[in-house]
Amino acid sequence: MTNTNWTFSQKTSFRFASIFIITFIILFNNGAYPLFNYVIQPIEQEIYKCLTWFAKNIISYSGAIETQNTGSGDSTYAWFTLISILIVAIIGSIIWSILDRNRKNYDVFYYWLITFIRYYIAFMLINYGTIKLTHSQMLPPGLNRLMQPLGEFSPMGLAWTYFGYSYGYNIFVGIAEILAGLLLFRKTIVLGALVTAAVSINIMSTNYFFDVPVKITSTALLLLSIFILLPYIQSLYDFFIREKPAQIISYKRPKYDKKWKNKLILIVKISVLVIFGIQQINGLLNRHKFIEHYLKKSPLYGIYHIEKEGTAPLPNGWQSIIFEYEGNASVRDTYYKSITIAPTIDTVEKKLSLNNHTYNYEKLKNGDIRLTKTIDNRIEEIKFIRKKEQDFELMKRKFNWVQDYPYNR
Repeated sequence: MTNTNWTFSQKTSFRFASIFIITFIILFNNGAYPLFNYVIQPIEQEIYKCLTWFAKNIISYSGAIETQNTGSGDSTYAWFTLISILIVAIIGSIIWSILDRNRKNYDVFYYWLITFIRYYIAFMLINYGTIKLTHSQMLPPGLNRLMQPLGEFSPMGLAWTYFGYSYGYNIFVGIAEILAGLLLFRKTIVLGALVTAAVSINIMSTNYFFDVPVKITSTALLLLSIFILLPYIQSLYDFFIREKPAQIISYKRPKYDKKWKNKLILIVKISVLVIFGIQQINGLLNRHKFIEHYLKKSPLYGIYHIEKEGTAPLPNGWQSIIFEYEGNASVRDTYYKSITIAPTIDTVEKKLSLNNHTYNYEKLKNGDIRLTKTIDNRIEEIKFIRKKEQDFELMKRKFNWVQDYPYNR
Protein backbone atom coordinates (compact mmCIF):
# COMPACT_ATOMS: atom_id res chain seq x y z
CA MET A 1 0.00 0.00 0.00
CA THR A 2 1.71 3.18 -1.18
CA ASN A 3 0.82 6.84 -0.89
CA THR A 4 0.20 7.45 -4.62
CA ASN A 5 -2.46 9.05 -6.74
CA TRP A 6 -5.26 6.65 -7.61
CA THR A 7 -6.84 6.66 -11.04
CA PHE A 8 -10.45 7.72 -11.55
CA SER A 9 -11.55 4.12 -12.14
CA GLN A 10 -9.72 2.91 -9.02
CA LYS A 11 -11.36 5.52 -6.83
CA THR A 12 -14.81 4.95 -8.32
CA SER A 13 -14.67 1.16 -8.03
CA PHE A 14 -13.29 1.44 -4.50
CA ARG A 15 -16.16 3.68 -3.41
CA PHE A 16 -18.70 1.22 -4.82
CA ALA A 17 -16.91 -1.79 -3.27
CA SER A 18 -16.63 -0.08 0.12
CA ILE A 19 -20.33 0.72 0.38
CA PHE A 20 -21.39 -2.69 -0.93
CA ILE A 21 -19.02 -4.73 1.26
CA ILE A 22 -19.56 -2.83 4.49
CA THR A 23 -23.35 -2.90 4.10
CA PHE A 24 -23.27 -6.58 3.16
CA ILE A 25 -21.18 -7.55 6.18
CA ILE A 26 -23.45 -5.59 8.53
CA LEU A 27 -26.67 -7.10 7.16
CA PHE A 28 -25.28 -10.60 6.47
CA ASN A 29 -23.19 -10.78 9.63
CA ASN A 30 -24.32 -14.37 10.37
CA GLY A 31 -22.83 -14.26 13.85
CA ALA A 32 -19.33 -13.36 12.65
CA TYR A 33 -18.82 -10.04 14.41
CA PRO A 34 -19.64 -10.16 18.12
CA LEU A 35 -22.59 -8.03 19.22
CA PHE A 36 -23.48 -6.96 15.64
CA ASN A 37 -26.95 -8.44 15.99
CA TYR A 38 -27.66 -6.12 18.91
CA VAL A 39 -26.75 -3.15 16.72
CA ILE A 40 -29.07 -4.26 13.90
CA GLN A 41 -32.09 -5.22 16.01
CA PRO A 42 -33.34 -1.65 16.67
CA ILE A 43 -33.53 -0.89 12.93
CA GLU A 44 -34.61 -4.32 11.63
CA GLN A 45 -38.26 -3.28 11.40
CA GLU A 46 -37.40 -0.18 9.40
CA ILE A 47 -35.19 -2.20 7.06
CA TYR A 48 -38.07 -4.66 6.55
CA LYS A 49 -40.47 -1.80 5.71
CA CYS A 50 -38.05 -0.40 3.13
CA LEU A 51 -37.45 -3.81 1.54
CA THR A 52 -41.18 -4.56 1.42
CA TRP A 53 -41.88 -1.22 -0.25
CA PHE A 54 -39.04 -1.79 -2.70
CA ALA A 55 -40.23 -5.31 -3.57
CA LYS A 56 -43.85 -4.31 -4.14
CA ASN A 57 -43.43 -0.91 -5.79
CA ILE A 58 -40.19 -1.25 -7.76
CA ILE A 59 -40.02 -4.95 -8.65
CA SER A 60 -43.81 -5.57 -8.44
CA TYR A 61 -43.34 -8.63 -6.24
CA SER A 62 -46.68 -9.87 -4.87
CA GLY A 63 -45.55 -12.79 -2.72
CA ALA A 64 -44.91 -12.87 1.00
CA ILE A 65 -41.51 -11.84 2.33
CA GLU A 66 -40.69 -13.97 5.37
CA THR A 67 -38.42 -12.40 7.97
CA GLN A 68 -38.55 -15.23 10.49
CA ASN A 69 -35.30 -17.15 10.92
CA THR A 70 -35.96 -20.36 9.00
CA GLY A 71 -32.34 -21.50 8.80
CA SER A 72 -32.12 -20.45 5.15
CA GLY A 73 -29.62 -17.80 4.07
CA ASP A 74 -31.09 -17.68 0.55
CA SER A 75 -34.61 -16.60 1.46
CA THR A 76 -36.65 -14.14 -0.58
CA TYR A 77 -35.87 -11.55 2.09
CA ALA A 78 -32.14 -12.23 1.74
CA TRP A 79 -32.19 -11.87 -2.06
CA PHE A 80 -34.14 -8.60 -1.89
CA THR A 81 -31.66 -7.40 0.72
CA LEU A 82 -28.79 -8.22 -1.64
CA ILE A 83 -30.45 -6.40 -4.56
CA SER A 84 -31.10 -3.40 -2.32
CA ILE A 85 -27.45 -3.33 -1.19
CA LEU A 86 -26.38 -3.34 -4.84
CA ILE A 87 -28.64 -0.38 -5.67
CA VAL A 88 -27.55 1.53 -2.55
CA ALA A 89 -23.89 0.93 -3.45
CA ILE A 90 -24.38 2.24 -6.99
CA ILE A 91 -26.23 5.39 -5.90
CA GLY A 92 -23.94 5.92 -2.91
CA SER A 93 -20.77 5.60 -4.97
CA ILE A 94 -22.07 8.18 -7.47
CA ILE A 95 -22.85 10.69 -4.71
CA TRP A 96 -19.55 9.96 -2.98
CA SER A 97 -17.64 10.45 -6.24
CA ILE A 98 -19.23 13.87 -6.73
CA LEU A 99 -18.68 15.08 -3.16
CA ASP A 100 -15.16 13.68 -2.81
CA ARG A 101 -13.88 14.01 -6.37
CA ASN A 102 -10.65 15.82 -5.41
CA ARG A 103 -9.28 13.13 -3.09
CA LYS A 104 -6.01 11.62 -4.34
CA ASN A 105 -6.28 8.16 -2.76
CA TYR A 106 -7.97 6.05 -0.12
CA ASP A 107 -4.88 4.31 1.28
CA VAL A 108 -5.90 4.57 4.94
CA PHE A 109 -9.55 3.73 4.27
CA TYR A 110 -8.42 0.77 2.14
CA TYR A 111 -6.39 -0.60 5.06
CA TRP A 112 -9.36 -0.47 7.42
CA LEU A 113 -11.73 -1.92 4.82
CA ILE A 114 -9.40 -4.89 4.30
CA THR A 115 -9.10 -5.28 8.08
CA PHE A 116 -12.91 -5.28 8.38
CA ILE A 117 -13.15 -7.93 5.63
CA ARG A 118 -10.41 -10.24 6.89
CA TYR A 119 -11.83 -10.29 10.43
CA TYR A 120 -15.27 -11.06 8.98
CA ILE A 121 -13.97 -14.01 6.94
CA ALA A 122 -11.81 -15.29 9.79
CA PHE A 123 -14.57 -15.10 12.40
CA MET A 124 -17.11 -16.70 10.08
CA LEU A 125 -14.93 -19.67 9.14
CA ILE A 126 -13.49 -20.17 12.64
CA ASN A 127 -17.06 -20.34 13.92
CA TYR A 128 -17.98 -23.06 11.42
CA GLY A 129 -14.67 -24.85 11.91
CA THR A 130 -15.10 -25.01 15.68
CA ILE A 131 -18.51 -26.66 15.53
CA LYS A 132 -17.15 -29.16 13.00
CA LEU A 133 -14.32 -30.10 15.39
CA THR A 134 -16.97 -30.96 17.98
CA HIS A 135 -19.04 -32.82 15.34
CA SER A 136 -22.05 -30.66 16.13
CA GLN A 137 -22.91 -29.15 12.73
CA MET A 138 -23.40 -32.21 10.54
CA LEU A 139 -24.43 -34.87 13.05
CA PRO A 140 -23.69 -38.59 12.59
CA PRO A 141 -26.44 -40.54 10.78
CA GLY A 142 -29.30 -41.19 13.19
CA LEU A 143 -31.66 -44.15 13.31
CA ASN A 144 -34.19 -42.60 10.93
CA ARG A 145 -31.43 -41.82 8.44
CA LEU A 146 -30.22 -45.41 8.57
CA MET A 147 -33.72 -46.63 7.74
CA GLN A 148 -34.29 -44.03 5.01
CA PRO A 149 -33.99 -45.24 1.38
CA LEU A 150 -31.60 -43.23 -0.77
CA GLY A 151 -34.45 -42.06 -3.00
CA GLU A 152 -36.06 -40.23 -0.06
CA PHE A 153 -32.96 -38.12 0.63
CA SER A 154 -32.99 -34.49 -0.42
CA PRO A 155 -29.71 -33.25 -1.96
CA MET A 156 -28.93 -31.35 1.25
CA GLY A 157 -29.87 -34.34 3.39
CA LEU A 158 -27.52 -36.51 1.33
CA ALA A 159 -24.67 -33.98 1.75
CA TRP A 160 -25.28 -33.63 5.50
CA THR A 161 -25.26 -37.40 5.95
CA TYR A 162 -22.09 -37.72 3.87
CA PHE A 163 -20.27 -35.09 5.93
CA GLY A 164 -21.76 -36.22 9.23
CA TYR A 165 -20.79 -39.88 8.81
CA SER A 166 -17.07 -39.30 9.35
CA TYR A 167 -15.81 -37.54 12.47
CA GLY A 168 -12.30 -37.62 11.02
CA TYR A 169 -13.43 -35.75 7.92
CA ASN A 170 -15.16 -33.18 10.13
CA ILE A 171 -11.90 -32.64 12.02
CA PHE A 172 -9.98 -32.22 8.75
CA VAL A 173 -12.46 -29.69 7.32
CA GLY A 174 -12.76 -27.96 10.70
CA ILE A 175 -8.99 -27.43 10.89
CA ALA A 176 -8.96 -26.08 7.32
CA GLU A 177 -11.67 -23.56 8.23
CA ILE A 178 -9.96 -22.56 11.49
CA LEU A 179 -6.81 -21.78 9.47
CA ALA A 180 -8.75 -18.70 8.40
CA GLY A 181 -7.26 -17.31 11.62
CA LEU A 182 -4.16 -16.56 9.51
CA LEU A 183 -6.10 -13.52 8.28
CA LEU A 184 -5.95 -12.02 11.77
CA PHE A 185 -2.21 -11.39 11.40
CA ARG A 186 -0.79 -8.91 8.90
CA LYS A 187 2.27 -11.04 8.02
CA THR A 188 0.10 -14.02 6.98
CA ILE A 189 -2.71 -12.19 5.18
CA VAL A 190 -1.84 -13.52 1.72
CA LEU A 191 -1.44 -17.09 2.94
CA GLY A 192 -4.67 -16.78 4.90
CA ALA A 193 -6.59 -15.42 1.90
CA LEU A 194 -5.30 -18.26 -0.29
CA VAL A 195 -6.48 -20.77 2.32
CA THR A 196 -9.90 -19.15 2.74
CA ALA A 197 -10.35 -18.91 -1.04
CA ALA A 198 -9.71 -22.66 -1.38
CA VAL A 199 -11.95 -23.49 1.59
CA SER A 200 -14.70 -21.17 0.35
CA ILE A 201 -14.72 -22.78 -3.10
CA ASN A 202 -15.39 -26.14 -1.47
CA ILE A 203 -18.16 -24.70 0.72
CA MET A 204 -19.70 -22.78 -2.17
CA SER A 205 -19.69 -25.75 -4.55
CA THR A 206 -21.37 -27.93 -1.92
CA ASN A 207 -24.02 -25.28 -1.34
CA TYR A 208 -24.66 -24.80 -5.06
CA PHE A 209 -24.69 -28.42 -6.18
CA PHE A 210 -26.44 -29.93 -3.14
CA ASP A 211 -29.03 -27.16 -2.83
CA VAL A 212 -27.85 -25.95 0.58
CA PRO A 213 -29.43 -22.53 1.26
CA VAL A 214 -26.25 -20.65 2.19
CA LYS A 215 -25.27 -19.75 -1.38
CA ILE A 216 -25.17 -15.97 -0.87
CA THR A 217 -22.84 -16.03 2.13
CA SER A 218 -20.51 -18.75 0.80
CA THR A 219 -20.16 -16.91 -2.51
CA ALA A 220 -19.37 -13.73 -0.59
CA LEU A 221 -16.63 -15.50 1.38
CA LEU A 222 -14.92 -16.53 -1.87
CA LEU A 223 -15.27 -13.11 -3.51
CA LEU A 224 -14.04 -11.31 -0.40
CA SER A 225 -11.01 -13.62 -0.20
CA ILE A 226 -10.24 -12.76 -3.83
CA PHE A 227 -10.75 -9.05 -3.05
CA ILE A 228 -8.04 -9.27 -0.38
CA LEU A 229 -5.69 -10.91 -2.89
CA LEU A 230 -6.20 -8.34 -5.68
CA PRO A 231 -3.07 -6.25 -4.90
CA TYR A 232 -0.96 -9.42 -4.92
CA ILE A 233 -2.28 -11.01 -8.11
CA GLN A 234 0.75 -10.03 -10.18
CA SER A 235 3.22 -11.32 -7.59
CA LEU A 236 1.30 -14.60 -7.22
CA TYR A 237 1.10 -14.97 -11.00
CA ASP A 238 4.86 -14.39 -11.38
CA PHE A 239 5.68 -16.88 -8.64
CA PHE A 240 3.24 -19.71 -9.36
CA ILE A 241 2.76 -19.45 -13.14
CA ARG A 242 5.85 -17.77 -14.59
CA GLU A 243 8.17 -19.36 -11.98
CA LYS A 244 9.92 -16.05 -11.38
CA PRO A 245 11.03 -14.44 -8.11
CA ALA A 246 8.24 -12.36 -6.58
CA GLN A 247 7.89 -10.12 -3.57
CA ILE A 248 4.81 -9.59 -1.43
CA ILE A 249 4.41 -5.94 -0.39
CA SER A 250 4.34 -5.54 3.38
CA TYR A 251 0.89 -4.81 4.77
CA LYS A 252 1.47 -2.07 7.36
CA ARG A 253 -0.98 -0.44 9.70
CA PRO A 254 -1.25 3.36 9.46
CA LYS A 255 0.57 5.11 12.27
CA TYR A 256 -1.05 8.05 14.02
CA ASP A 257 0.81 10.98 15.57
CA LYS A 258 -1.06 10.75 18.84
CA LYS A 259 -0.07 7.73 20.95
CA TRP A 260 -3.52 7.33 22.47
CA LYS A 261 -4.98 6.56 19.03
CA ASN A 262 -2.48 3.73 18.46
CA LYS A 263 -3.17 2.38 21.95
CA LEU A 264 -6.91 2.60 21.35
CA ILE A 265 -6.57 0.54 18.17
CA LEU A 266 -4.69 -2.15 20.09
CA ILE A 267 -7.29 -2.15 22.89
CA VAL A 268 -10.14 -2.44 20.38
CA LYS A 269 -8.42 -5.35 18.60
CA ILE A 270 -7.80 -7.26 21.83
CA SER A 271 -11.36 -6.57 23.01
CA VAL A 272 -12.87 -7.84 19.75
CA LEU A 273 -10.77 -11.03 19.89
CA VAL A 274 -11.63 -11.63 23.56
CA ILE A 275 -15.34 -11.07 22.95
CA PHE A 276 -15.20 -13.37 19.92
CA GLY A 277 -13.48 -16.06 22.00
CA ILE A 278 -16.13 -15.79 24.71
CA GLN A 279 -18.82 -15.88 22.04
CA GLN A 280 -17.34 -19.07 20.60
CA ILE A 281 -17.28 -20.85 23.96
CA ASN A 282 -20.78 -19.66 24.82
CA GLY A 283 -22.06 -20.63 21.36
CA LEU A 284 -20.64 -24.16 21.64
CA LEU A 285 -22.13 -24.63 25.10
CA ASN A 286 -25.54 -23.40 23.93
CA ARG A 287 -25.37 -25.59 20.84
CA HIS A 288 -24.70 -28.70 22.90
CA LYS A 289 -27.45 -27.73 25.35
CA PHE A 290 -29.81 -27.40 22.37
CA ILE A 291 -28.79 -30.83 21.06
CA GLU A 292 -29.18 -32.42 24.49
CA HIS A 293 -32.60 -30.82 24.99
CA TYR A 294 -34.25 -31.13 21.58
CA LEU A 295 -32.43 -34.24 20.39
CA LYS A 296 -32.72 -36.17 23.63
CA LYS A 297 -32.78 -39.90 23.00
CA SER A 298 -36.01 -41.80 23.47
CA PRO A 299 -36.15 -44.17 26.49
CA LEU A 300 -36.85 -46.96 23.97
CA TYR A 301 -34.10 -45.79 21.60
CA GLY A 302 -33.66 -48.24 18.75
CA ILE A 303 -34.91 -49.69 15.48
CA TYR A 304 -37.38 -52.54 15.86
CA HIS A 305 -39.13 -55.02 13.58
CA ILE A 306 -42.76 -55.49 14.64
CA GLU A 307 -44.11 -58.97 15.32
CA LYS A 308 -47.80 -59.05 16.22
CA GLU A 309 -49.87 -62.01 17.33
CA GLY A 310 -53.62 -62.33 17.69
CA THR A 311 -55.84 -59.27 17.50
CA ALA A 312 -53.58 -56.75 19.19
CA PRO A 313 -54.80 -53.26 18.21
CA LEU A 314 -51.93 -52.29 15.95
CA PRO A 315 -52.24 -51.63 12.20
CA ASN A 316 -51.39 -54.73 10.17
CA GLY A 317 -49.34 -52.68 7.72
CA TRP A 318 -46.79 -51.58 10.32
CA GLN A 319 -43.53 -53.41 9.70
CA SER A 320 -40.96 -51.53 11.75
CA ILE A 321 -40.82 -48.74 14.32
CA ILE A 322 -37.98 -46.35 15.12
CA PHE A 323 -37.65 -44.65 18.50
CA GLU A 324 -34.93 -42.01 18.09
CA TYR A 325 -35.77 -38.80 19.90
CA GLU A 326 -37.97 -38.20 22.90
CA GLY A 327 -41.57 -37.30 22.08
CA ASN A 328 -41.83 -38.83 18.63
CA ALA A 329 -41.23 -41.98 16.62
CA SER A 330 -41.64 -43.14 13.05
CA VAL A 331 -43.10 -46.24 11.48
CA ARG A 332 -42.35 -47.96 8.18
CA ASP A 333 -45.31 -49.78 6.67
CA THR A 334 -45.54 -52.67 4.19
CA TYR A 335 -44.70 -50.33 1.30
CA TYR A 336 -41.87 -48.81 3.34
CA LYS A 337 -43.72 -45.52 3.61
CA SER A 338 -42.66 -43.42 6.60
CA ILE A 339 -45.35 -42.47 9.12
CA THR A 340 -44.58 -40.06 11.96
CA ILE A 341 -46.28 -40.80 15.27
CA ALA A 342 -46.18 -39.30 18.76
CA PRO A 343 -46.09 -42.08 21.36
CA THR A 344 -46.22 -41.46 25.11
CA ILE A 345 -43.72 -43.43 27.18
CA ASP A 346 -44.12 -43.74 30.95
CA THR A 347 -40.78 -45.09 32.17
CA VAL A 348 -42.00 -45.36 35.78
CA GLU A 349 -45.16 -47.39 35.13
CA LYS A 350 -43.58 -49.08 32.09
CA LYS A 351 -46.46 -48.11 29.83
CA LEU A 352 -46.42 -47.16 26.16
CA SER A 353 -49.34 -45.30 24.54
CA LEU A 354 -49.34 -46.11 20.85
CA ASN A 355 -52.04 -45.80 18.19
CA ASN A 356 -54.60 -44.66 20.81
CA HIS A 357 -53.95 -47.74 22.95
CA THR A 358 -51.85 -48.20 26.05
CA TYR A 359 -49.61 -51.22 26.51
CA ASN A 360 -47.42 -52.50 29.27
CA TYR A 361 -43.87 -52.83 28.00
CA GLU A 362 -40.84 -54.80 29.09
CA LYS A 363 -37.28 -54.39 27.79
CA LEU A 364 -35.69 -57.79 27.41
CA LYS A 365 -32.00 -58.54 27.99
CA ASN A 366 -31.32 -58.97 24.26
CA GLY A 367 -32.66 -55.47 23.55
CA ASP A 368 -36.09 -56.54 22.30
CA ILE A 369 -39.29 -55.03 23.72
CA ARG A 370 -42.39 -57.00 24.66
CA LEU A 371 -45.75 -55.22 24.72
CA THR A 372 -48.77 -56.73 26.41
CA LYS A 373 -52.39 -55.65 26.62
CA THR A 374 -55.41 -57.38 28.15
CA ILE A 375 -58.31 -57.62 25.71
CA ASP A 376 -61.51 -59.54 26.57
CA ASN A 377 -59.81 -61.35 29.48
CA ARG A 378 -56.92 -62.49 27.33
CA ILE A 379 -53.42 -61.10 26.97
CA GLU A 380 -52.40 -59.94 23.52
CA GLU A 381 -48.67 -59.61 22.84
CA ILE A 382 -46.59 -57.55 20.44
CA LYS A 383 -42.85 -57.95 20.06
CA PHE A 384 -40.42 -55.29 18.91
CA ILE A 385 -37.35 -57.14 17.64
CA ARG A 386 -34.27 -54.89 18.00
CA LYS A 387 -32.10 -54.26 14.96
CA LYS A 388 -28.74 -52.89 16.06
CA GLU A 389 -27.48 -49.86 14.14
CA GLN A 390 -24.00 -51.44 14.16
CA ASP A 391 -25.39 -54.11 11.83
CA PHE A 392 -25.98 -51.59 9.05
CA GLU A 393 -23.28 -51.75 6.40
CA LEU A 394 -22.66 -48.01 6.65
CA MET A 395 -21.92 -48.23 10.37
CA LYS A 396 -20.18 -51.60 10.29
CA ARG A 397 -17.54 -50.79 7.69
CA LYS A 398 -14.55 -48.99 9.22
CA PHE A 399 -11.24 -47.63 7.96
CA ASN A 400 -8.87 -50.13 6.32
CA TRP A 401 -5.25 -49.59 5.35
CA VAL A 402 -5.14 -52.71 3.17
CA GLN A 403 -7.86 -53.37 0.59
CA ASP A 404 -7.17 -55.89 -2.15
CA TYR A 405 -10.53 -55.05 -3.75
CA PRO A 406 -12.80 -51.98 -3.57
CA TYR A 407 -15.57 -52.40 -1.02
CA ASN A 408 -18.32 -50.55 -2.87
CA ARG A 409 -21.80 -51.54 -1.80
